[in-house]
Parts: sequence; structure tokens; C-alpha cells
Amino acid sequence: MTDPTPAMTAKIARFEALKARMPTSELPRWSLAQALEEAGHKAEAEAEYEALVALKPDYCLAWLRLGALRLEGGRIEAARTALVEGKRLAIDQGHNAPRLEADRLMAELDDDEDWPT
Repeated sequence: MTDPTPAMTAKIARFEALKARMPTSELPRWSLAQALEEAGHKAEAEAEYEALVALKPDYCLAWLRLGALRLEGGRIEAARTALVEGKRLAIDQGHNAPRLEADRLMAELDDDEDWPT
């Protein structure tokens, strides 16, 4: 991981301040998680996605990013849990692009388990 640029550091600080002002809103937390991930702060991004799905359990994109980070970190079972939930929500909510992203991520798992369709 490299040190974030001053612009990225400012972006993260801006979203942290928004999250502090609006602790029950999912949007500042999503933006913060995205910025942390972009800056290479994977563990902090994962923690924000975890807090986000605790706050808003039906946020399919947050479940998918959480699964992707867990997969990247080699935590296969934890990734599977998040990806299955993200895909289930995408299907239930009629979101095709997130469902396809879930399929792509699930294909990276090293087993032949049947996934929900």
C-alpha cells in the first residue's frame, strides 16, 4: 500500500466528517468505504462496508464490495457469505448488474458449489 495523495487524504477526511455528521445515513459511509478502498486501505474499507451492511442490511452493493475484499484477502468462507447475500439481494431487488458482478466474484471461489440463480 502506498501513502494516499493529499487529494485522497482530503477526500477521506471529507467523507469521515460527513459520516460523523450523519451517522445513520448510508451514503457518507459508502463514499468513505469507496475512498478508503481506492486509497489502498483495504482493512478500513472492509470495516466501513461491515458497518454499512449492519446499518442497512439490504445494501446489495456493500455486500458485494465486502465479499470482494474478503475474497482478495483469502477469507473464502467470509467472502462466500457476503457474496451470497449480495447476490440474493440483487435478485430480490431486480438489479441485474450487481447480480452479474456477484456471479463474476463467485466464479473466483475455488469450489463448485451451486449458487442461487
